[in-house]
Amino acid sequence: MDPRDGGTGWVPDGNVQEAIGTTTVVARRHVPDIPGPGRPREEINLVRLPNGFWYDLSTGLQDSSGATRIERA
Repeated sequence: MDPRDGGTGWVPDGNVQEAIGTTTVVARRHVPDIPGPGRPREEINLVRLPNGFWYDLSTGLQDSSGATRIERA
């Protein structure tokens, strides 16, 4: 990965302890796309976990934050 090309990627941090386990989806939400000029919004599918946060199923990232990431089994 070359930072000069504007790309992003996952970089492991040995000082961060990962939580590995399973959880339950407590809610699902579909947000349709909104086409048009300005800032169009893409379609996303979200799930809410018991911690109260919403996560984007396509990326696994916490919605509107990206602070945490989930993976589907």
